[in-house]
Formats: sequence, C-alpha cells, structure tokens
Amino acid sequence: MALRHVRYVFFTAAVLPLSVQAQQQPAQDAVCIAHGGAGGYAPFSSMSSFTLALSMKPDYIETDLQLSKDGVLVCIHDLSLEDQTDVEDLYPNRYTNVERNGQTLKRWYVNDFTLAELKALDSGSWFDPKFKGEPLATFQELIDLAKGKVGLYPETKDPDFYAARGLDINEALHELLKKNGLDTREGQKTTPVIIQSFYEQSLKRLRELGGDNYTLIQLVWFDQWNDCMTDKGLDRVATYANGVGPFLSMVLPPNESRIYEAHKRGLKVHVWKAHEAFPPARFPNRKSYMKYLLDDLHVDGIFTDRPDEFPAVEPAATSASRDEKSRT
Repeated sequence: MALRHVRYVFFTAAVLPLSVQAQQQPAQDAVCIAHGGAGGYAPFSSMSSFTLALSMKPDYIETDLQLSKDGVLVCIHDLSLEDQTDVEDLYPNRYTNVERNGQTLKRWYVNDFTLAELKALDSGSWFDPKFKGEPLATFQELIDLAKGKVGLYPETKDPDFYAARGLDINEALHELLKKNGLDTREGQKTTPVIIQSFYEQSLKRLRELGGDNYTLIQLVWFDQWNDCMTDKGLDRVATYANGVGPFLSMVLPPNESRIYEAHKRGLKVHVWKAHEAFPPARFPNRKSYMKYLLDDLHVDGIFTDRPDEFPAVEPAATSASRDEKSRT
C-alpha cells in the first residue's frame, strides 16, 4: 500500500511554548492505526472489522492477541470470553471461579478452549445483531488478509497470566511472524510490523527474540507515568523500545511537552483512545481534531476505530518510504 503521510505541519503559538516550538520537529510520516480494525463500525478485532478497515487504507491494522488452549494466537481483547461471545450459553460449565474484591466471578478464559471450540462461538452479536455468527479471528487470518497491503500492529496481552501457565505469548508471536517471513526488516518491506505492550518485560523479551527487527511501543497507563513519561522514564524506555503509546489525555496541554521530550530521545508517540470523547466542542468533527493532534501537538500516530476519518495527507510517499517508517 502506498504511503500517504508526508505531512505539512502548521504550528499554533497558543499550544506550545516558544522555546519548545523552536525545537520541535514536524510530525512527518504520521500513521493511522486502525484500532481493532474498523472497530467503530464492526465487531472489534473481527475479520469483518479488519476487512472493512483495509478498504479505508490505514497504515496499520491493530489487534490484541490471546492464546488458545492449543497454542493459536486469537484476535480478542480480553483474557476471557463472556463479554464478547455467547460462551456462557454454549459452554455453561467451562468457567473458572475468580476471587476479586471480595466477590467470586465466573470467567471463561480464552486459554481454556481449543481453536475449534473458540470458532464455534458467536463473537458478533454483542456488537450488533447483523453480525450474529461472526467467528473469532486468528492472527494468521489477519496476516493472510493484510500481508503486502498494510502494516500489522499486534499487542501482547497479559503475558504474566500466560507465564503463570508455563506459556510465552511473546515467543508464540515471534514464531508466527517468523513463519510468515515477517521477522526481518526485509520481510517487512510491504508489511511493516509494530508490536505494542503495557508490559516492559514483554517488549524486552521480543527484543531478545527478534533483535532490532521489530519496532516496539511501550503502552502507558496512568499508573505508569513515572516509569514511562517523566524525563527519567523516557530515558529508560528509550533503552528497549522505539516509542511510547500513552492514553491521549496524558499528552494534551498542559502536558504536551512530553511529546517533545519523547522526540528528543528518538521515541515515537502513538496516542490511543482517540476515538473516545471525539471531538471536543471547539472542533467541528473527529477529522479536524486528529489534524490538530498531528499538526499542532506533533503526535506520530493515532489509534482510531474510524480510520476513514483520519486526515488525508499529501503527497503520497513511495514504498521505500513506507519501509523506512516501519524502522523508526
């Protein structure tokens, strides 16, 4: 897929201090990351969502990954199945009791079911009745759809949960990428790969497995601010990752200097949850707000579940430029 994101940048004096404006680099080659595919229009991380997203020409399709009982990487957000499938109806007695905050909860963990059992579930009705019968997608199915057309942006979910079961979800991801020829920069020329995780040790393990062949993004939740978003934290992240993925509000004014400080350390900034509360009142639509994030705040990428609303950018870049984007 030809790249669209060589960007003309407009600075807004009211947004950044002059000292920062003078040093800030333009947010060239910013990327559109299709969050769960076109997750605003179809079931999150489903083949329907991925296929629709592909038609909207994002730079990357994002998905969360979990492991089935027989070791297959499945595209689903949660560790357990009850919120997005009919597992309680189909397998009513296959739950695990979990103690949480003094309550006993029933959880149907993905990892307790084989791929064949998972494929029997309805994972579409929770979103809209018209998607009734939508099966869970495997990461291999997404690779088959996306390869040569768009980048892949998987998230290693809950590695500690799997480690406690003697499993390494990081190695499972690396081996599948290797099987598909996507574990090298040469193999990623037309299908760049970025891997994200909230877990520092997950990213370090992937660096150990894949060397510098993977672009790694440290996702950041609010309780990780000191570890990841302070000057000292950014210094540390730069030793093992290529960028940070903070919750959007973490880098909005008055904290926009965090973007500049990340850039100073060679780190990309990809913001997420950008589909929620869009847009603030002073912006007429989501597209104009995303344009503000890119052109004024200089974020390098946006996770959006409506990739068709990502601001169009010109001129188109070459496929060689696309490969270069995957490296930085």
